[in-house]
Amino acid sequence: MFRVVVIGDANAGLIFANKLRMHTNINDVKITLIGNSTKTYFKPDGVLIPFNDIDYHETVRNTDSLIHHGIERIKALATLINPDDHYVKLDNNRIIEYDYLVIATGDRLSTGEIKGYSDSVLHFYDLNNALKLREELKNIKSGNVVIGPASLPFQCPMAPYEFAFELKLFLRKRHLENSVKITVVSPMDGALPFNELSGMIIKRLSDENIDFHGKFQSDSIDREKNILTSKNGESIKFDHLVLIPVHHGQRFLIDSGLANDNGYVDVDKYKLNYKNYDNLFVIGDAANFMLKVGAFGHSQASYLARRIASETSGLTPEDYFDGYLGCSSVVDNHTGLTLSFNYDSKPMAKFSSFMDYYLKYISANVYFSSIIHGVL
Repeated sequence: MFRVVVIGDANAGLIFANKLRMHTNINDVKITLIGNSTKTYFKPDGVLIPFNDIDYHETVRNTDSLIHHGIERIKALATLINPDDHYVKLDNNRIIEYDYLVIATGDRLSTGEIKGYSDSVLHFYDLNNALKLREELKNIKSGNVVIGPASLPFQCPMAPYEFAFELKLFLRKRHLENSVKITVVSPMDGALPFNELSGMIIKRLSDENIDFHGKFQSDSIDREKNILTSKNGESIKFDHLVLIPVHHGQRFLIDSGLANDNGYVDVDKYKLNYKNYDNLFVIGDAANFMLKVGAFGHSQASYLARRIASETSGLTPEDYFDGYLGCSSVVDNHTGLTLSFNYDSKPMAKFSSFMDYYLKYISANVYFSSIIHGVL
């Protein structure tokens, strides 16, 4: 019997484990899922919750209810991986041996690296902060709202712009768009790591009278003066600050000698394996890819499940991961865009589609009913 161990019980890990279970015989492949999540949160809805555009209760499920029958679950955290002797050590001192190991441990948000970052600085990257932000927006009347990621990399490059466009619509509905200024900061030169799309986003921001500041990597926050300062000394005054925290991979991956100083693991982009190990794979945000996008993790999990199902059946996998990514964003009232591309194609986007807008609003339903279960 093949032993497949998955570290991480969020997006990519759950999709991979469920899809692999669908494609393998329970008597031939044992799947063990390691993680201690009690709830699974659909993060893309974080940009909608602060505006009451969606019922936040629909964005959360009990993690246990999402795991297929025939998957062993160990509620613990990994503390060490030994790739040469093929085992994982857990925080309860258990040793779990494997034939295949899949790391899907995602990001950790680090607020302590920005001087002055405190509870009064909000973001929408977890449910608790999205709900706090919703309360703050109820009382907004004037001033400057500064939005952006503190540094690179961060999850979902479109998220800060999506939030800015949603905020503009929110203010317009309340006749406050002339009283509240919106400023978006980015540590990148442009808005996105794709020149053509970046130019389109910056133009749309300009059309909506939203200021954009590129090359702004946050360094410190002065709460007494309400000033955000970048590492190159540029300062921006704010009345409300929505700053996406610094992202890192998990510490135990560094301790295991697998990850770089930022906590992310380099992998072969076509096979998703680590170095010359043909039984150790990394998917989702734990991998050292420039883009941290849930849909990217979904594609990786689907590919890897097919690959390992083939190998454990005695077949030789013929395909490689093509880098496909497709995700939808809301950019205006009843208007959305969907980005779609792979390693060999340029990103494509359409900016006037109601269908793209609809896809965004039904994403959580599709995610929990189909994607997380490995159906799509």
